[in-house]
This record gives sequence, structure tokens and C-alpha cells, in this order.
Amino acid sequence: MKKLLVSLIASSFLFGFEFQPMGFTSVGMGGAGVANAKGSVGLYYNPALLAKHRYSVEVSLGLGIGAREYNLINRIDKLANEDELTDTIQHIADNAPVSGSNKAEGYDIKMQDALNQLYALSQGNGFSFQPTAEFAAQFGNFGIGVFGGGDFTAQAVIDRQHLYLIVKDTKGSGYYYYDPKHDVYGASSKELYEKYSLEYALDNKLTYLDIKGIGIAEVPIGYAKSFNIKNSTLSVGMALKYMQGITYKNKISIDTNSDELEDSLKENKETSSSFGVDIGFLLSADKINIGLVAKNLNSPKFKFYDGSEYKIKPMVRGGINLDLTNWLEFAMDIDLTKNDTLIKDYKSQYIGGGFNIHQSWFSIRAGAMRNMVQDEEGTILTAGLGLGLKWFQLDLAAEASTKTGTYDGQDIPRYFKLNLALLSRWGG
Repeated sequence: MKKLLVSLIASSFLFGFEFQPMGFTSVGMGGAGVANAKGSVGLYYNPALLAKHRYSVEVSLGLGIGAREYNLINRIDKLANEDELTDTIQHIADNAPVSGSNKAEGYDIKMQDALNQLYALSQGNGFSFQPTAEFAAQFGNFGIGVFGGGDFTAQAVIDRQHLYLIVKDTKGSGYYYYDPKHDVYGASSKELYEKYSLEYALDNKLTYLDIKGIGIAEVPIGYAKSFNIKNSTLSVGMALKYMQGITYKNKISIDTNSDELEDSLKENKETSSSFGVDIGFLLSADKINIGLVAKNLNSPKFKFYDGSEYKIKPMVRGGINLDLTNWLEFAMDIDLTKNDTLIKDYKSQYIGGGFNIHQSWFSIRAGAMRNMVQDEEGTILTAGLGLGLKWFQLDLAAEASTKTGTYDGQDIPRYFKLNLALLSRWGG
């Protein structure tokens, strides 16, 4: 399984898809950016923010990695380490009696533990690796950039009906049921074997490890314009973007040997292209900004190798930004749509926000966010720190969930993200 994680990471950087936080502000402020990410990354969060720039020119470069895991990695490792699940079942089949009641020679404990792992996985599981990258520039009310994001997942698919140890006798033509609790065999039939057998499910890929991935690099060009409305200003922005996507899909044995994983991950890739349209609005009055953005309005599509398509549905997010003082601001975003992930039945719809204490040479941020439709992650705490002069600043931000899982005997957050950015500004 460790090589699986390495291979997923290596495959992903060609670059939702959920609304993935990126850039030097949002990651540390609970994911908020729709009303406050002014400057170069405004092109990503809300193109209307291009009209509210503080500097004449801003250029930013950023790289982020994130991961989501629940109930998968540790259990898959255990299945692979128990002399492999398929080998254990094969031993039980080889030891099945033509007559009498042979024992399974100590494999009963291994098999019972494997069944426990499979039952637990059937309650829900998933792993997702999410890289992001951005290079963006803002020139007055115009913006141009390259934004990359990916969702690369592994998920154990368990056929819950086929979890019985009914094996085909390798020495004859019979079928036997094996009870690992009492280490005994009993007679069975072909009909029951095909209907309930774990061995049958593994051989026919009813139970398997599902690997999927999609990475997209988009090149947007955006512009925004402001209109005065009584005591407020309405800014409207649009971004048109070329999108290059790479997809991956494969089904592999749930206990695939780690030495074979890397080769299997090189198969079944497909590259395709599309275009997207983002529209944003920003209403500003005194020290309050209220933003709304709709991304991928045209539902761009990308192909998998088998001819199936992945459609990115439109995502709508709202946000508010309060300039409490000239050095302190508060911002909050909320997803107005439920967004898909490649983990089956796992949706994302986040609400989050935070504070930003900022001066010309530093910025300190803190916040929190939460998925409103899934509770596996708990509350996600965020923080960020930026240091440097306006023409060169280094920024580091992180997110980590309060709920944890277990990997290799250690507690790990079920969700985390790290983001490193460099930015430079001129004019004012």
C-alpha cells in the first residue's frame, strides 16, 4: 500500500471536482476566498475580485498537497500483510477435504482477521490525494494564470453479499464452506458458491480496489469591471479558460502485492481537453464585501480510457469579507452546491472562515472549516503565515482535521493540506 500512495502522488502532478483551496490567503482562513482573495488568485476564486485590486501588478506562485483518508489505508495494509488474502483463500481451498473434516492448519486466525477487515471496509472507506498548483498574474483589472488541481483516489469496493468462505475444492469437483471461528469445513454447492462466495467475488472482481484519478490544468484569462450603485459598488468579472485533463481508471486486486502496484498504475490513462466559463460578482459597501461565483458553468467534460466521461458540474460559492480595521479582516465562504469527489457517495459542501492580521511585511491567519454533508473529517483547523516585503513575500499555510485515523500504528488527520506560495507586488 505504501507504493500505492507513492504512485498516486507521482501520477498526479500532470495535473472536481470540489472547490479546492489554493493560494496564499484562503488556505489559512478556513478556505475563504470568494470575497477577500484580491489580486492574482482572485482570478481563481472570483474573477470579480480583479476589479478590487490593491496593487497595480501582483504575481503569485504556489504549490499545495492535500489528502483525505478514512477507514482504508490501515485495513488494506493488513489484508496485504496476511500472506495476501487470495493466498490464504487458496490455502483453504487446497486443504478442503474430499471427505472428512480437515483443518486449515492455522489459517483460521488469519482468515477471521481478513474477514473483519473486509466487513469494516464495507461500511465505507476512501483515500484521496489532492495536489494543487498555481501561477497567476494580475495587471490592473485583467488576470491570467495557470491553475492545476487533481483528485486521485483509491477505494475498496466490497460486495457485501459475497463475504462467505465457500471455496471450490482444488482436488475434486466439490464445494465447501469453511468456518474460521471453529476451523471446520462443511459441504456446499456451486449455486451457493456463485451467490455468496468471497473467492468468487475476488476472481470476478465483485470485490476489488478501485483506482480513479483526474487532474486538470486550466489556463484562464479574466477581466472585471465595477459599476457604482448608490452608496455601493458592484463588480462583475468573467474568466474564460482552456482546460487540459488527464484521467485514470483501474480495478486491481484488493490485496495486490505492493511490488506490482506501480506497473498497474501506469495503465488506462487518457488525455482530453475542454474549456470552462467562470462568472463572479462582488458587492462592496464601506468595509463590507459580499461575493458570489459560479465556476464551470458550461459543465466541461473529460474522457476516461473506456469511453466514459467525467463531467464537472457547475459549482456555486458565496462569501463575505469584513475589513474590521486597517490591519484586521474577517472572511467566510459557503458552498451553495454539493460537489462531487471521485470517492463514491462522498460529497463535499464546505463552510469556513477565519481572521487575517496583516501589515505590509507580514500576515498571520487562522480559521476553521467543515464539510456540511459528510462528518468523517470533523472540524478542519487552518492557519497561515506570510513574511517579506511587498515585492517578495513567502507564505506557508496548513489545514488539518480534528478527526483522525490510524496508519502504521500512528494517528493521522483524516484530512490535511499544506500550501507554499511566493508573491510579488508592484504599485499601489
